[in-house]
Amino acid sequence: MDTHTFRTRRLAGPTGLLAGALLLVGLAACGNGSGGDVETQTGAETTETASVPETTEEESPVPEETTPYLDPSLGEPSKSGSDSQTTITGTVESGIESGCLVLEYDGTVYGIFGSYDASVVYAGAQVTLHGQVDAGMMSTCQQGTPFVVEDAESAD
Repeated sequence: MDTHTFRTRRLAGPTGLLAGALLLVGLAACGNGSGGDVETQTGAETTETASVPETTEEESPVPEETTPYLDPSLGEPSKSGSDSQTTITGTVESGIESGCLVLEYDGTVYGIFGSYDASVVYAGAQVTLHGQVDAGMMSTCQQGTPFVVEDAESAD
């Protein structure tokens, strides 16, 4: 049996007419245009059943004591105490993402970033890197603790 025809016949019966009438009444009630007040009508008499409170401009929607505070120094290496120069030595490896380099030193994997000589720092090279750890740095490499290289030398 054609589904479209079946649905049409089903809605045309007495139950379908009642459901259609209820749907129309519901839609008409939604579009009464009353704005902020919800009203019900009984004959010629209208009674107010609920009202939406209005806020004044003087009232704050969120109390001050619950307003979150974000410290602007978060994520800035100059504020977090990571200004110290660090030296790491090891073999550079390719990262899991294309174009990313990592180096494992003393049990920690470092992602290598910064301005460095690509003829010295490349996958497979033994190097000594001087720079700073920047734990707040965001990267697409998704691997290791970010290490910003300031100077690189071959360890061979």
